Amino acid sequence: MKLTLFSMKWFLLDSPIKKVCFWGILLLLASWNYYTDFFQPFQAFLMAILLTCQVIGMVLIGYLWLGKQKKFPRITFWSITLAFTIFRFLIVFFILQYKLPEWTVFHHPDRVGFYLFFTSAAFIFFGYSYSIYEWGLAARQDYKDSMAISGKSIQPPIVIRSEGKTVRLLPQDIIYLEANGEYVKYCTKGKNHMCFQRMKTAEHELKNYGLLRAHRSYIVNPLFVESYSSNLLILKNNQEIPISNSYRDLFLKTLKNRDFRN
Repeated sequence: MKLTLFSMKWFLLDSPIKKVCFWGILLLLASWNYYTDFFQPFQAFLMAILLTCQVIGMVLIGYLWLGKQKKFPRITFWSITLAFTIFRFLIVFFILQYKLPEWTVFHHPDRVGFYLFFTSAAFIFFGYSYSIYEWGLAARQDYKDSMAISGKSIQPPIVIRSEGKTVRLLPQDIIYLEANGEYVKYCTKGKNHMCFQRMKTAEHELKNYGLLRAHRSYIVNPLFVESYSSNLLILKNNQEIPISNSYRDLFLKTLKNRDFRN
């Protein structure tokens, strides 16, 4: 796919360089904004220290820990963030108060609230967003890896109309299809759906998903075949499906290839 100037790929922090640039630019912008507000260099320096500490903490929380979780732990995230924010302010306060007293913002009580609100709110927001981003990348990669290990490809859902509603079905959940007059019954692991459709149309749409015609009235997902003979399929739900002469060779060949791979 051609990469354009406005491609979303530019927004993916998928390399160390992009991550450093992102947080570096954010740090500089925040420091510059505060500097232009108060026109005193020591306050910009203190802001840089505060933001750097917060960035390091959020990156560690998001990248090294939350990115490994299967389910995003919101309560744990907020607990760690709150503890880290308090710890950061204590460290900065004692270092600057006793080592660099002329640089500390705590000699200006009217501005303490601004420091507390701005640095915490801004970087809790960015840290939360970044943590979800890292967790999302990890979860997406885990899903791809699990699909690759199981030998299945990631397939889009099949969209049908059933009882006046639009229904999305995952191909791997479809057990078989049965012709019923002018309708086709989609039998899935969850429930059955009646769709106004011709079997020929359904066969054409489902061929790329691995579902095969076994009979003029049946389309079957080979993954749900428990056992078979030359003229009969037994599915895992104990449903019996006949095999007609017209489709026998191709269907049985597919089943034998599946058994050989397993």
